[in-house]
Amino acid sequence: MEMNQEEIDDGIIKVTLNGSLDIAGAGVVDMPFNILSGKQDKVIVDFTNVDFLASIGIRVLVKTAKSITVRGGRLAIFNASDAVKKVLSATGADTIVFVVDDE
Repeated sequence: MEMNQEEIDDGIIKVTLNGSLDIAGAGVVDMPFNILSGKQDKVIVDFTNVDFLASIGIRVLVKTAKSITVRGGRLAIFNASDAVKKVLSATGADTIVFVVDDE
C-alpha cells in the first residue's frame, strides 16, 4: 500500500491510496490516518487504485472519520469500485464514511 497526501483547494487534504487495504496495507496507513484525523477537518481519499478492502481497512477509515466528525469535519472517499461500495454499504460504514463518485 502506498499513500500520498496533498493539500488542494480550501484546506482540503487529498489522500491517494494505491494497493490493497488489507492487514498489511492498513498497517501502513493507520498511523498517517491517525495523524491526519488529529489535524485536519476536510479529508478526501482517492480509491481509484484500491483493489481490495478488508475489515481492518474499514476500521481505519471509520476510526478516522469518527475522529474528524467529532471536530465538525468530514472524511469522504471517491472513485471506489463497485465492490468497495458494496462492502461499505453492507457493513454500514457508508453512514460514517461519505462515499461519493468523484473528487
